[in-house]
Amino acid sequence: MNITKEHKDELNAIIRIQFVPEDYQPKIDQQLREYSKKVSMPGFRPGKVPAGMVRKMYGKSILVDELNKLTSDSLFGYIRDNQIDILGNPLPAPENDERLDLENPGHINLAFEIGLAPQFDLEISSKKSFEMYVPLIDDEFISKEIENYRDRLGDYSETETTSTAGDLVHGVFTELNEDGTVKEGGISRHTDIHDADLKEGDASAFVGMKKGDVKNIDVKAVFVNPTVIAAILAISTEEVANLTSMFSFEVETVRRKEKAEINQDFFDKLFGPNTIFSEEELKNRIASDSNTRFQKDAETRFFNEVVEDLVKNSSFVLPDDFLKRWLSSTNEGKVTAEDIEENYNNYAKGIRWQLIENKLIRENEITVTREQAIDSVANDFLAYMGGAAGAGEEGLTQARSIAERMLQNEKEANKVFDRLYNEALNKLFLEKFTIQQVALPFEDWVKKVSEPLN
Repeated sequence: MNITKEHKDELNAIIRIQFVPEDYQPKIDQQLREYSKKVSMPGFRPGKVPAGMVRKMYGKSILVDELNKLTSDSLFGYIRDNQIDILGNPLPAPENDERLDLENPGHINLAFEIGLAPQFDLEISSKKSFEMYVPLIDDEFISKEIENYRDRLGDYSETETTSTAGDLVHGVFTELNEDGTVKEGGISRHTDIHDADLKEGDASAFVGMKKGDVKNIDVKAVFVNPTVIAAILAISTEEVANLTSMFSFEVETVRRKEKAEINQDFFDKLFGPNTIFSEEELKNRIASDSNTRFQKDAETRFFNEVVEDLVKNSSFVLPDDFLKRWLSSTNEGKVTAEDIEENYNNYAKGIRWQLIENKLIRENEITVTREQAIDSVANDFLAYMGGAAGAGEEGLTQARSIAERMLQNEKEANKVFDRLYNEALNKLFLEKFTIQQVALPFEDWVKKVSEPLN
């Protein structure tokens, strides 16, 4: 066997492989002997079929199978042993089909085209600056958060006044005939009306009503979707689809949510007993928690902008023609040449980042171990369940066991490792680049971190 590499240019090469009969014939003969022991043919006892007949029946398919295996092992072994950095996978050269004679293979010459990864320099230093957008956690923001907490922890109480937006209106729906009379044997259902159940623009349908008031309602016009209507009337969505009746709605109670008072009970419900003791401490805690909560979103936006910049300003060239042919080969029958051409820039962008990412990981000796992945998944699980502090030894063991099982799923494991490598790269970016923090009012910050990258 002889393997050589010929450079067509800096980004394209051909690997040539020459097999002589000594490379493949012994394995083919062995396979034929195995077949002879198993094959069954009329007129012959099992295992007694003449070798010539077995060779005539199965020789070509065995040759093809063995050559495919030998070629794959030899080709990728050569690439690995010679540390050839390729993009995509090797493509068989057109000349292969012309040269291979399955009747008399003899010396077999194969050729494979490869696309080579470009060599490039990459500077990650304080000479380059980026902006990191953070939310402005000011008095206005904190006051809104406190009001949100007061709403969330408030209690409903019955009121004799007319209903307003946000009130919980309880009453009975009664199905009507076309003439407005009560339908005998029709639907009658007591229920609560929530603003979230109403279509946008129809939230006022139940506003201005008080106990004892009656109003005719077209449920399909008022409520947001068939699922909500089915739940309110206790019928199936199929029955909703066939429903044409109007309903009367009689108010039985109107309940209004009163905001929770800011006191020690309020503090304890929010953060646990004996944690916060004053409104000033509450404001400080909200500010601290908010900064922590939004930091990840700020860093994610920063990371994405750095990636976009590095890819956009990368000057290296890709073996575009080879990659397009490789995409066509790997997606044969799924996409057209026009599809590949139209979407190639996005694909090339992904390849560019992959090359940059691999270079950063290699040159900065970034590693992520399986133990780190297990710790990360276990910690996420404990955080979801309320934190590691109260988990105890048994809880920690259970969390690690769950993490280990999850990482046995290759798809889930890849997600975890990708996330951890991204976190490590982001840490590198934060250390190496010059960072300018830009504080934005909260609503503006949400829009900024959500808007598409340039």
